[in-house]
Amino acid sequence: MLSPAKVKEKALMALSVRKLVERGWLTALLGYLIKREELSVRLKYIGDVRLRRTTFGALAITTYYVSKCWPKLPEDLVKASRLLKPQEAPLWLVTALSLASYACRLQASGNRVSIDVSPERRPRGQRRLCGFQS
Repeated sequence: MLSPAKVKEKALMALSVRKLVERGWLTALLGYLIKREELSVRLKYIGDVRLRRTTFGALAITTYYVSKCWPKLPEDLVKASRLLKPQEAPLWLVTALSLASYACRLQASGNRVSIDVSPERRPRGQRRLCGFQS
C-alpha cells in the first residue's frame, strides 16, 4: 500500500500528464500504480499510443516538473510533435521534456534559458521541434 504522500505525488503527476493525455489517462495511471507493463493512452494531436510503463512514468514525471516552471511548455511540445509518427512521439516527448527539465534547473540557478518549440518546415525537409539555448 502506498503512503498518503506517495498517492498525492502520483495524483499530481497524473494531473500534469493530463495536459498531454486526453483519453485513458486515469486508466493509464491506475495501470502504472498496479505495475502493468503496457498502458494505452490517447495523446493530444498525436492519437492512440501504447506506452511502456517506464515511458509513461518518465512522461508523467518530466511533465510534472516542467509544468511547474513553464506551465504552457508541455502543451506546446505536444502541438509541435504532431508532425511525428504516433510511435515516435512518446520517446520524443520524454526526451524534449527531459531537456526542458534540465533547462528549468538552469533557470532556477540564475541562468537565462529559452526553449523554442516550432513545428515549421526547415530547409532540406528537416523539422526543428525543440530548440534549447542557455
